[in-house]
Amino acid sequence: MTSLSGQKRIMLWSVPRSLSTAMCRVMLNSGLTTKVMFEPYGNSYHFGPERVSTRYPRYPIDPSKSYSNIKKRQELPYDDKELVFVKNMAYHLAPDRLTAEWIPDGFTHTFIIRNPRSTIISKLKVHNNFTGWNYDPRESGYQEQVQIAHVLQQLGHRLVVIDADDLMENPEGILRAYCREVGLEFKPSMIHWEPLSEPDFQETFICGVWQPSWFTTVRTSTGLYPKPKRAANDTGNDVSYDAETRDLIDRCELDNTNYYEELCALRLTA
Repeated sequence: MTSLSGQKRIMLWSVPRSLSTAMCRVMLNSGLTTKVMFEPYGNSYHFGPERVSTRYPRYPIDPSKSYSNIKKRQELPYDDKELVFVKNMAYHLAPDRLTAEWIPDGFTHTFIIRNPRSTIISKLKVHNNFTGWNYDPRESGYQEQVQIAHVLQQLGHRLVVIDADDLMENPEGILRAYCREVGLEFKPSMIHWEPLSEPDFQETFICGVWQPSWFTTVRTSTGLYPKPKRAANDTGNDVSYDAETRDLIDRCELDNTNYYEELCALRLTA
């Protein structure tokens, strides 16, 4: 979808640990003047007056971070930019806001998905080893992705879906397909960049209280490079889990696989 000025506006609905932040870096290397908004609905989910999250209890509620205000911020024209790219976690939409009213207007809506078992294990690892968070299955995001997709289909949108595993295997091919669908010109610069210091990363992505350790890999990376696709049951993770954690992983995978497969059937291929 293109504004009268020719500006491109792209929304990426993501699940955790799915290369969605890498997609922000891709867009910042598009050669266009670019505004990136990093998980804006996370402000409402964690800190707004309709707060859903039980995390960050010591932070006061901020009325300016209501879902209504954050939606309006995403819809601002940003006339000085040729590209507006917004990355949202699907689960940051409160359950009672998974309706057309809360889907920002004026965007080409896209999705990035990933095999649930891979995202669950990756999130467990980064939470337990670095941030000390407890894993919350309610923050998987797959059901919310599908609900958002259904709303968009009812509104007449054509869904643009990419799979993180495909992106890792063939970055250029998948990004070329993605760019065609959203009306961007693919450029080789999109898959190569310079590492960022932690302060520069925080400033670029305005992460706020988001944990820096979540982003170490993408912050220090130099681009997207092809990696062989793993088998569906191979997460590439050698961490040993106790029986309770293995059961949690299995249950979360079972709970989310059908949602993942629904969108996987629509994914772009190179």
